Amino acid sequence: MFQKTVYVFLLCISFASCLEPYDVDVSDYEDLLVVDALITDEVKNHKVYLSRSVPNLDMEPEVESGALVIIADENNNEEVLTEISPGVYETDKQQFLARVGGTYILSIRTREGENYVSKPCTLLPPTQIDKVHYRAAKQWNDDETEELFGVDILVDGTASEDAYLRWIYDEDWKFMVPFPEKMQYNYSLNDWEYINPINVVCWKSSSFSGVSIYSPLNQSSTAINDMKVGFVASEATDKLTVRYSVNVKQMSISKEEYEFWNKLKISSEDVGDVFGTQPFSIKGNIKNVNNPREPVLGYFQSGSVASERIYIDRETVSDMGLPIIKYDDGCHIDTFKVDGFAYSSALQIYEEQVVPGFYQLNDAIYAENGFAVVGLMLARPVCADCSITGQLQQPDFWED
Repeated sequence: MFQKTVYVFLLCISFASCLEPYDVDVSDYEDLLVVDALITDEVKNHKVYLSRSVPNLDMEPEVESGALVIIADENNNEEVLTEISPGVYETDKQQFLARVGGTYILSIRTREGENYVSKPCTLLPPTQIDKVHYRAAKQWNDDETEELFGVDILVDGTASEDAYLRWIYDEDWKFMVPFPEKMQYNYSLNDWEYINPINVVCWKSSSFSGVSIYSPLNQSSTAINDMKVGFVASEATDKLTVRYSVNVKQMSISKEEYEFWNKLKISSEDVGDVFGTQPFSIKGNIKNVNNPREPVLGYFQSGSVASERIYIDRETVSDMGLPIIKYDDGCHIDTFKVDGFAYSSALQIYEEQVVPGFYQLNDAIYAENGFAVVGLMLARPVCADCSITGQLQQPDFWED
């Protein structure tokens, strides 16, 4: 699903400084095409995300559905992408494999009949990653109101004298819920019974595609040491609570794409908001065929990839002296007792709170004699069932 954070990033940075400056009257462009597209030499289904700009960042962007999206190579071989969900278009890895040295063009025909086309993009040879590692660090949060503890993700390697690089990464992490369902009412036996907890351990994933780039210009050496490509907060996220994995991808990109990302990085840092001094002066590599002066937000990205995956365990984070968010952060047990008024029996509590799905049953409260159930210990479903926020299926690559 197209992430709003990616959209906001593209929108904000696209209102700023420029590669090819040009003056444009923005009053007629309140509904611009936003393109988030990246192809690599990885064997995978590549995605293109299309949406429309909105005047207020608090608004949800409207997806661009029903478009014809095609990627063509220098030999006029075409891959027609499939719209797998509104605004999300995907290649078929069985049919399309971008190759190093190949040149590709992205074309888009919207349902309104507007035609957009990118400049040709060539996949350059990959460079090597020597090592991905990490160290304890601190970093300010987005609004610079709080300094967070965590780990920096770092890369070592060697670049060629003319290599321009960009780093992105995929994250996966294992987490647990603090109050799993351990008990239920067995209507066949007319009694309570303990069960083996289910949906206790799950996995989450996310992708980072911000601006971590490298230029060979003004470098005294081709060695890359301790290049910071990411940061993981230990007490503000559940990523490091059990086991965390990051797959860092080092992409070889063109000088033109490097300049694009570098300008965007500088602009997003200096301008500060979407109403900076040079609105809409960024020009990417996609244009409207019939109206070349119409701004198009985004860039058709390409790059060959070298990657390396590492794991970080909770114990390692703890040994580094870093604070770790509690498993039960935001979760607690609610107790419901038989009082003869609101509830005449524990079964009534169960049928009014658990059966409809308001709560899940963690444990029972017993009378002093240890036999009669006089109350229930209940937890919100999100605190008892990890599949609500994560995936039960362990990733294929996962190692414990």
